Amino acid sequence: MLTAVTLSLSGVVAAHAEPHASVTGVDLTYYPWVDNGYPSLGRNGLVADPELLDAFAREYANSAHPSNTGEMTTANPNVQDFLVWWLPHRLANIAMDQAEPPAGHDLDLTTSDGLSRAAWLAHLTGYYSSTWLRSNMAVFDRTTVISVTPTDDVYAQFYSQALGQYRDAALSGDDARAVGFAEQTLRSNAPLTADLPGPFGDLLERGPAEVGMFGYDAAWLRNLLPPNPNAPSAAKPFTDNYFSANPDVLLDAHFALPIQQYLQDAERRHAEATVDPGVAGRVTEMVRGRPGQEPLLATQQRFTAAGDAIYRNGVIPGTVTIYRGWDQEQYDRLLAWASYAVMYNKADSLNALTAVATNDATLARQEIRAALLWWIYSTTYVATIFDPRNDAKQLSDCLPRFRTG
Repeated sequence: MLTAVTLSLSGVVAAHAEPHASVTGVDLTYYPWVDNGYPSLGRNGLVADPELLDAFAREYANSAHPSNTGEMTTANPNVQDFLVWWLPHRLANIAMDQAEPPAGHDLDLTTSDGLSRAAWLAHLTGYYSSTWLRSNMAVFDRTTVISVTPTDDVYAQFYSQALGQYRDAALSGDDARAVGFAEQTLRSNAPLTADLPGPFGDLLERGPAEVGMFGYDAAWLRNLLPPNPNAPSAAKPFTDNYFSANPDVLLDAHFALPIQQYLQDAERRHAEATVDPGVAGRVTEMVRGRPGQEPLLATQQRFTAAGDAIYRNGVIPGTVTIYRGWDQEQYDRLLAWASYAVMYNKADSLNALTAVATNDATLARQEIRAALLWWIYSTTYVATIFDPRNDAKQLSDCLPRFRTG
């Protein structure tokens, strides 16, 4: 994810349900919404559905769920895990037709209503994930360097100029447009004209899209691991072979955590499709690019270099790093979060390549819907990482709490 500074809070307290309490829902805290100064979110198609959020919370907390080190467990459901990585990737599996919504709840992402409610969930999780990170950076590293409260105009830019095109292509485009747009998502998003908060907003303005974001997030994850200077001094990955990626090989990534189902399916589908020499040839053409286009490997390498430049020696060169002091619990959560981000980028990229090479409009629309939800999550996260409004609070007071009964 795009992180740029470290910030101040008074403390981090784990917010989770009691070990044996039955979770019934989620009590939300503040988040940017139409009733508190962000009307563009409603105008751009987000629809709040607290009952659906509660249903996802029950599904996560009251059944076996993965821990931050990959084991399945029924113990100690944690709202940080739920918001930071479980729910965003549950939505991804639904978008990529690898999972169903909670029993008794409809979430059809092929409809405007379904996509709008999923978009609200992605917005929530992006905001709370950024709040989680900002709090932890303050507690484990240093005080605020940049504080910028995003205005509604920032979200209006995100949605109307960058993300609206995804929604239109997914819901109203014909088959040819869907396939063509899936190819576009590999290389670029629509440029944003408004100044974005923070020193690295230009990365989004240049539009990393799927392959670029894969390279950036893979570099971020690699720099979180020892022996890199950004790795914590008192916390370790649960295995020495936590993650590997060769930036000189397109979409190369290998994980210690169990692979998300959507990535398993994307890898299988791509491998099966490219057995056909014609399909393999079309993939090669896309990877090379048309005359005047940057080859996809060069795009990946360019954003890998950007990630390395930012994270190799700390977010702002010449300053202390932002992860060196993290404790084991939050470091495990950070690594899971980063791993699943790379999985998401890789799956979207593979699905786009496969959809275009096989002229599969159904797969193209799945990829576009998944990409839309990811960019809602990511852009909300980027807007929020500089937001100081929770700086005087502990994390347990900033994040929602599970409701039990």
